[in-house]
Amino acid sequence: MARRLGLLAALVVFGATPIMAQTPPADPATQEPPASTLEDVIVDGRPLEERAREFVDEIAQPVRRRGLARWAHPVCFGVVNFSGDAARAIADQLVVRADELGLPVGDLDCRPNVFVIGTDDGPATAQAWVDRSPGAFRPPVGSTVAGRSALDHFVSSDDAVRWWHISIPMHFDIFDQQLRPAVRLPGRVPEHLRVYARSQHQSRIRDDMVKVMVLVDVERLADVTIAQLCDYLLMVAYAQIDPQGETGSFETILNLFEEPSIPGLTEWDRAYLTSLYEYDPTRRASAGQQGERLAEELRGAPAE
Repeated sequence: MARRLGLLAALVVFGATPIMAQTPPADPATQEPPASTLEDVIVDGRPLEERAREFVDEIAQPVRRRGLARWAHPVCFGVVNFSGDAARAIADQLVVRADELGLPVGDLDCRPNVFVIGTDDGPATAQAWVDRSPGAFRPPVGSTVAGRSALDHFVSSDDAVRWWHISIPMHFDIFDQQLRPAVRLPGRVPEHLRVYARSQHQSRIRDDMVKVMVLVDVERLADVTIAQLCDYLLMVAYAQIDPQGETGSFETILNLFEEPSIPGLTEWDRAYLTSLYEYDPTRRASAGQQGERLAEELRGAPAE
């Protein structure tokens, strides 16, 4: 995963031509430049759209048959179980960075919906958490979380940071401008959706993030700074990121623990979050179309 795609420096070896004593020097105006040999140069000539689609394919992990979930309400970070003043420093930095990027964020005293928990044993803490609160990871509502294999990875991986997203599909009623769950919730009578005319058949279902749980294994952070860690946490808190995605060929903060020199969110990361949250909030943000929006954002063009 630690690969980085880019231009390799060309090695140029200048040839030497022996100068005979009896040969008069050539006129500088007509003298040919010394011969050179150009070694291998690797250039990624794929269109930006293709690379953007591949990036989305690698990092996005939407719930099966759903779109990319986003926060419709401000995010409130609850950071606990870190030593000293680290918890407050992390919470403060997350709020500042989210605000700088124009992402929905609440104040420091709001009710948490993103939980960042420190631990010195990630796998053991994850297993105990899932065993103690299975409903928190597998809610009795369909189409809200990733599959069983994703939960197995959350429990058993050796990742320094692991996360679990819970989202819910919501229906936007264009008549009364109200949002209603598009799935049956426990203890609630399902609401009947209106019948639309043919001209109104375009889907008004979107996917809203409702909770994110993040475990940070402090024993595996090594020399990662709080600033770097917070940028990493922003990516996994605001987007459904696949922890097993092959991101080594892209410039992204998601490679932080393989490439500790990454200072923070990269151009690709910022473009991904910006294009995701600038998209029409009343429509589903499909993973397929996200690649197109990402390419437009990377070009500097406004995403439709």
